[in-house]
Amino acid sequence: MGKIIYSLLLCLTLCLGWTVGGEAAQLGGPWRYYELSQPLPHGQRVPEFVRQNIQDWPVFDKDNRPVFKQGTERLLLAMPVRDLDPQKRVLLMMTAKQSMRMWLGDEFFFAVGHFQAQRFDEGSQPYMLSLPEFQGEQLLILELFANSPQDLGWFSMFSVDTEQAQMARLFFSDVPLVLAFPVGMAIILIMFLYYYFNHQGWKRLYGYIILFMLVFELWVVCASNVKCLFWGWPVFWWYGLSILAYLLPISANLILANLLRDKPYARMNYVLALNIGLFVAAMGGELLGFHTMNRLMGIFYLLLPIGEGLAIYWCITAAHKGDVLCRAVMLPTGAFTVLGVFDGIAGHYHLLPWHTYLTPLGVYAFLYFVIIILREQVRHEEHLLQHTAGLEKKAAFIQRKSETDALTGCWNRNKLKALLASSVAKARKTGQPFGVLMMDIDFFKKINDNYGHDTGDAVLRGFAMVVRQLLDRDTYCIRWGGEEFMVLTSIQTLPELKAFAEKIRLQVEKTPMAGHKITCSLGITLWQTETDTTDKLFKRVDDALYQAKKTGRNCVMVQLQ
Repeated sequence: MGKIIYSLLLCLTLCLGWTVGGEAAQLGGPWRYYELSQPLPHGQRVPEFVRQNIQDWPVFDKDNRPVFKQGTERLLLAMPVRDLDPQKRVLLMMTAKQSMRMWLGDEFFFAVGHFQAQRFDEGSQPYMLSLPEFQGEQLLILELFANSPQDLGWFSMFSVDTEQAQMARLFFSDVPLVLAFPVGMAIILIMFLYYYFNHQGWKRLYGYIILFMLVFELWVVCASNVKCLFWGWPVFWWYGLSILAYLLPISANLILANLLRDKPYARMNYVLALNIGLFVAAMGGELLGFHTMNRLMGIFYLLLPIGEGLAIYWCITAAHKGDVLCRAVMLPTGAFTVLGVFDGIAGHYHLLPWHTYLTPLGVYAFLYFVIIILREQVRHEEHLLQHTAGLEKKAAFIQRKSETDALTGCWNRNKLKALLASSVAKARKTGQPFGVLMMDIDFFKKINDNYGHDTGDAVLRGFAMVVRQLLDRDTYCIRWGGEEFMVLTSIQTLPELKAFAEKIRLQVEKTPMAGHKITCSLGITLWQTETDTTDKLFKRVDDALYQAKKTGRNCVMVQLQ
């Protein structure tokens, strides 16, 4: 990530170096200036006044503006311009919170602003102007007016060139914004999808990230120079940029406050309160006409590294204790803070000759933070799935235990209700019967009385094992109670059912159990018609078992009526 940002900064620097050069060949000399405390007397034209007095005016360095006399509210600037290449007649410049009029020789060709004190600032944006045709050498004259003397005389991006070259300069100045905007939109989309569809995620964190990136994307639009070619609303864009600049740290600190909310040593509520208080003061003063939106920027750029520095310190503490997200958020916090303070101070105090924002490149560091969030979310979901699977497994174990006879491993009466209901529903749906067997171990009481209950239990376990070895997937053995067992089978005909019962009887008879030879009696029946009921079914199979025991035991009896 660091190499990517470094490469972008290098490319940007090379582009800026190309765009700044080349203007000297089109301009005839240095700027000269004259300070005015009021407009020129009525009837005296600015071009005439300039031509008569310019030889006595001092040189004006637009990159290091001189200190003006107290009471200065207007400024006249003039520079000689020689014959231009017919293709190089496009002037590019940006003003900051000033009204402006322009002449070339005696020809007036551009004006913006009100040239009187206003409640709100004039705004700031670049202008591309076609110069009037002329021959020889003429004076390019600017008249500037600002609400505040400290804003007077500042302008940048000044050059005369072809339209294509000027458009290139504007586009190159927007390179960081163009690189950042789609990344910001992608982050918003990803976080929105997680917020909307992932109900087990960190929804509040996702919401704060969406809010921050929306503020950031709007700030990028307001900061763009190219957009002014299509929407020339300097006041709107200026105030949008200023308001969003105050909102950026507020929305970013909501993310940090969410990450640090459980850390007793973190005091992000104080940092947020300071950010919000400064924003309210700036907005309130601006609405009252004190122009505090811009004047409080000096305090803003002082408090920003302090507040974010404290947040990074708290994140470092949390990271040392194993908080992965706090460790990841330090990179974008530091990147946005450093780049934001650099851009802000350079722009507010006019320290650099170009007009380009580097702050948007911090979105790539923020993308790293988002990737870490997604990775941790996947891990969190995997942990939840494992935990849920464990709970489901435990619940299934408890359920099976509640439906299983502990001694024999057969189903118990609790499970019989569900198994019987399923068999009845299937029979009524298909019109096909199913079979039921009821079995009783012959003379089981004598085994308990003569050999003890441990032997009796061993016999029951052995009997259940023999029976279950003869069952298929759709046949179930249930311990009815004591030494009585029941079998539900999908067999549909009486001969097959009787053969199956005989197979069980013979296998029990030839298999010793706990050192004893035992036999069993069996009663069988089939589910009859749609009018049959479980009560009738139980009565028939019980009667059949009774007949088997009455007949002499160790036999199979059938009861269909």
